[in-house]
Amino acid sequence: MTTKPWVLFLLAAAMLAVLAGCGGSTANVQNPPPPPPPPSVTVTVQTSASSISVSGTVSLTATIQGPAGIVSDGVVWTMTCQNGSGSVCGTLSSPSSQSGAAITFTAPSTLSTNTMVTEIVAYAEGDQSVNEVSPITITTFNSSLKAGTYVLQAEGVDSNNNPYQIAAALVLDGQGNIKNGEQTANYLAYGSLTDTNLTGTYFLGNDGRGLITINTNDPDIGVPPNNNGIETFAFVFLNNPSQNPQALISQIDLGNANTGTSAVGTLDLQQTGVVAPSGSYVFVVKGANVANPANSLPFAFGGVLDIPSGQTAITGVTDEIIGEKLKLSDAAFLTGSKLSSVPDTLGKVTFMLAGLLSGVHPKPVTALFAGYIVDPTHIKLIETDGAAGGTVAPLGLTGGLAIGQTAGSYGNFNNASFDGPYVFGVTGVDLSPNNTGYIPSTWTAASLFTADGNGCQSDSCNGYTDTFLQQNCVQSTCKTQAIQGAQISAAFTGTYAVDSSSSSCGATSGTVVAGTGRACLTPATFTPAPSPVYSPELFFYLTNPTATGEALVLGIGDIGSAPNLHYPSIGTGVAYPQSTNAPAFSGDYGLTFTQVNPTETDGSGQIIVNQTPTAVLPNCQVPVQICGLADASDGDGQDNSFLGTFTSPSTAPFSGTLYANPTPPTGVFDNVFPLAPNQPMTVNYYFIDPDHGFFVETDLVSPSPGSGQVSFGYYAARTPLCEGCP
Repeated sequence: MTTKPWVLFLLAAAMLAVLAGCGGSTANVQNPPPPPPPPSVTVTVQTSASSISVSGTVSLTATIQGPAGIVSDGVVWTMTCQNGSGSVCGTLSSPSSQSGAAITFTAPSTLSTNTMVTEIVAYAEGDQSVNEVSPITITTFNSSLKAGTYVLQAEGVDSNNNPYQIAAALVLDGQGNIKNGEQTANYLAYGSLTDTNLTGTYFLGNDGRGLITINTNDPDIGVPPNNNGIETFAFVFLNNPSQNPQALISQIDLGNANTGTSAVGTLDLQQTGVVAPSGSYVFVVKGANVANPANSLPFAFGGVLDIPSGQTAITGVTDEIIGEKLKLSDAAFLTGSKLSSVPDTLGKVTFMLAGLLSGVHPKPVTALFAGYIVDPTHIKLIETDGAAGGTVAPLGLTGGLAIGQTAGSYGNFNNASFDGPYVFGVTGVDLSPNNTGYIPSTWTAASLFTADGNGCQSDSCNGYTDTFLQQNCVQSTCKTQAIQGAQISAAFTGTYAVDSSSSSCGATSGTVVAGTGRACLTPATFTPAPSPVYSPELFFYLTNPTATGEALVLGIGDIGSAPNLHYPSIGTGVAYPQSTNAPAFSGDYGLTFTQVNPTETDGSGQIIVNQTPTAVLPNCQVPVQICGLADASDGDGQDNSFLGTFTSPSTAPFSGTLYANPTPPTGVFDNVFPLAPNQPMTVNYYFIDPDHGFFVETDLVSPSPGSGQVSFGYYAARTPLCEGCP
């Protein structure tokens, strides 16, 4: 079909018109609007907490707003540690989640420092330029103590280096306040002082160290003219409320306190529903005998007491030592010994023990003790018959501990009840003539001994001891090099007997009572042999007749008469079965320590231990095996940095050092374990189990010229103070 020319013309004209519109004049033509911007994307995170303790958990929920596709892509989670890439930041329950779904962050179980911040980042998977950062602060401890009644006990010296003991029950409200309390403190100058309606405050930092301030309102407490009745205790907390909370404490004067005392001890949460003691208990106490006020002598005694169920009468046996002049063994309590009260609202009872010093005193002496109950098997004791105006003639000013024996075990102990390796520490008084004031804690000893369950016939059992007498001057180092102090660091063999008169520790008063759990260890030979010879006696009061269990120790060094009286000394301590687990010394520990040179310094603190140090810890500033921070009764009081080293842990003593940090950080001091420049304090560590041990200073007489001081300490592992932590 033929197309008409005019039609073709019209088509061409139309095409020209279109082309003209695209590239020609813009007159009367409008541009279209710009395209709309893409929908915005936001990420918002909600957390259940911003600060938690180690092993704690936080719930995090990220919500994405934006296009449906990006929302449906979900969230990606990451985390970083602020204190270095080598740290363990924690764990996330999932690396990703849907928008609006929660995940869980779990903090590390341990930290190398007191606090750490983990930054948790939530990204939108569909647009990773959009994120939200959530910092979580992780602390070793929270900042409060669980409300409840806590039993406090410490022993040390007063402002004149005389023996001093204190025991108390404090009601803490969980908010930093002491709401009520009662205490007994024994001062040689004042006797036994009991104060009630105590008030005060306490604080626990996130590093587990804290301070207790007690207001007694007693004008006899304090050095005039600042005798305001205020006491302060530094402490380091060990474990969480589900694990029988305990702290290690040191009494030091801080703030307005001016008692002049220095002491170490423990703080324990009292079990609820306290009931009167029932059954048999082992006990040891030490302090001063004041029956003759003109001639106060160091005094220690221990034994086993039995309270039949539902009764108040007490029977049992005791071993008593006064100075270097008297030892009475296996004396029976007389009729009249009894539990004199039921527990008061603070869990305190009174014990009356009759018949002490029987046969050597014009009439048998009665001792009164306040017992602050921690739980059915642990009671903190302090003697109260020295109180002014009391109804009982004063015997002594002593303090100590009672531990319950296994139920129904009294009368069933024998040689087989003492079996396996034990580690024990003893502190007391060097009774050498040079110690004219009988300064406490001048005898220190850490030892181990393996019993065979059969008395170790023919000296068949082995042990090792580090024993130091700070004022003794019988060894050649004192006579030829003028180094005062005696040291016995040696392996030994010996025998023991449980409730037997065949041992040299047998009965010297009355008749041996069978089955009480009173074991006597008599070391026979030492290698290398001390010169002159050393002949100690050690009473162990056992708690379990069929298996190993903790025991209390009453130690005697050379009680007798010349010419064999070379190392006179008396003291008390605790013995623990040594664990069969592989020896270990690593992690976070609390510790207490006592040093004498010649006055006493006591302290408590924390140490972080790593055999192969990889990190520089804030309080120490250098990579080191032991990094510590302590509060002490000497120098600047709080915040003293110290360092240390040690060899590979073993069941035998393993050696090491402790020494003041030569370059402490700003605001931190260096007044613990001070010696001459570049001369670390040498110590031996005694492994009990991976969580506990003793240490004792070993340089009293060497390296020449010797440190001139004795030191003894105890360490225990710390775990988080937080509800629900493992």
